[in-house]
Amino acid sequence: MISRPGVLGCLLSFVGGVLLWGGAPPALHAQEVVLVAAGDIEWSRMVREPVAYSVPGTTEVEMEVRGVGETRSWITVPHLNLPENREEIARRRGTTELDSPNAHHLVSIEYDLPAFSTVEEEMRYPFERIREVIQGGDIAFANLEMPLSARARPTGAFVGDPAFAPALEWAGFDVVSFANNHSFDGEEVGLLDTMEHLERAGVGWIGAGRNLEDARRPHIIEQDGVRIAFLGYARSINWIGTRGFAQPNRSGVMPMDPLLIREDIRRVRDQVDLVALSFHWAVENSVDTHSEAREFAYEMIDAGADMILGHHPHVPRGVEVYNGGVIFYSLGNLIFGHNHTYWGDGYAARLTLTPDEIRQVELIPIAGEGQDMAQPYALEGERAQRVLELVQELSEDLDTQMDIVGDMGVIRPAVVDRDP
Repeated sequence: MISRPGVLGCLLSFVGGVLLWGGAPPALHAQEVVLVAAGDIEWSRMVREPVAYSVPGTTEVEMEVRGVGETRSWITVPHLNLPENREEIARRRGTTELDSPNAHHLVSIEYDLPAFSTVEEEMRYPFERIREVIQGGDIAFANLEMPLSARARPTGAFVGDPAFAPALEWAGFDVVSFANNHSFDGEEVGLLDTMEHLERAGVGWIGAGRNLEDARRPHIIEQDGVRIAFLGYARSINWIGTRGFAQPNRSGVMPMDPLLIREDIRRVRDQVDLVALSFHWAVENSVDTHSEAREFAYEMIDAGADMILGHHPHVPRGVEVYNGGVIFYSLGNLIFGHNHTYWGDGYAARLTLTPDEIRQVELIPIAGEGQDMAQPYALEGERAQRVLELVQELSEDLDTQMDIVGDMGVIRPAVVDRDP
């Protein structure tokens, strides 16, 4: 692993014990590395209408569920979204309008983008203003929210160009999670192609594989004497359901199975200094953290994980320090191929790590409103303060103090001796 130099204007430095904007921070301790963790990345720019509409039934029928007879409503049935069907679908759905005015494809914000001379230019475009932040650490992570394939049949919302893989490497990413609800948007072909394209580009991935054992494989990075293992898991997979989870003889993604996660941590714990878990979980478009999510995260930290990198809600959530570990319940979006008014600005995290601890966490506010999501950048001033004040309040609800220092949020986790 080659260390990337700091970039002026995007890092913090210590001067007399005060955090200041400026050049790259000097190494204050031996064996200290910086991990930059970002949220969801998607750049297919596809905004599709539904392929079919489900029409709920109202007829009550006797159904046998697990051997017990129960009265249930009739199952919903699909109606293809074809011109000749639309009038009848609208009638059956009980509305004169086929689509709700709040339907995803109707309220999406599409971007005013320049003309691109090459595919490479198009794929690099969203990273141009955020690249310094990504490369401001020694290691960079994000969640890749789309398969990359030129031959996959698009059956879901997003399928991206294979040239996006080398663009990720150019931007500075070392490892991405591919365990998320869009992993099978290009069927199995898209899943397998994505892993191949990432491998060719020199970008590590976690959370997916050609079989269960392959999907469980950690991606281990050693940087300046600090060894970190990354593991990835998803709560659900669109359209294919549980069939998308990896099996001993079948490709797929890793489920958020606590039994497997515990065993995966145990397998790698003695080989590394720190363990990072990527979770694709929770409810979209909500800043609230459920009590059961906290309990699940605690269980994994107690099992030996040091940090949980959460994504899927598309909006920032609070950060919690627990038992010497750090839990990001949602890192929000970094880059997305379209936007919504209910998403907005977010943050990326910078974690200062040693072999023994997470020494400090810094939150960098990132532009994500409107057209900014197409080419995000580090925020300053009033917009930065709004993001930080929101995350500060959400973190306080999680019993964690975050200080606002200039245009940064700063958390210093309490060091707790743990015996996994």
